[in-house]
Amino acid sequence: MTKHGRERDRWRILLAEDNDDHALLIQMALERATKLPLEVLRARNGDEAVEMITGLTPDLILLDLKMPGRTGHEVLQMVKGDEDLRRIPVAVLTSSDRDEDMARSYGLGGNHFITKPEDPQELESKLRVLFKNLEELTSIHRGTGRLEATAVSAMGPGSLEVRTAMLWVIFALVLLSLAVFAYALGVI
Repeated sequence: MTKHGRERDRWRILLAEDNDDHALLIQMALERATKLPLEVLRARNGDEAVEMITGLTPDLILLDLKMPGRTGHEVLQMVKGDEDLRRIPVAVLTSSDRDEDMARSYGLGGNHFITKPEDPQELESKLRVLFKNLEELTSIHRGTGRLEATAVSAMGPGSLEVRTAMLWVIFALVLLSLAVFAYALGVI
């Protein structure tokens, strides 16, 4: 089902991938991973991806992290920070298997993180699971409206610094309280 309550008849996918060989393999795997017709639009760098996303509003964004211009994380942050675009599912599809990249991607509101496998059949399998998850999400109803994922993270870019500063303030207050208590007891 789409947001208008009818069955989906095609997928409009923005593939942000700078490597031509990877883009071709991904597109072939996409075509085998779903029975629905695909319209795959390709951005070769992060800046082109931003232009295309705002102009086309795709059903899904497949986003490489390491691209010329804006990085995948910068594109993801822009998409999930925009009220009109944040509902677009974003799957990070990258050669990185670093925990930091995965954590940052989910922290910025990414919906999926897929490490590009060496085997094209494994990529096809991962994309098939992605499509299944997306179809299940779009079929969820709640009340009279539709339940839509906003993918807004509670941990914004500055949240970690604020939380760390708060912990240091609490730590300093505890130390100060202990010092006052020790002084009142005549220990110091």
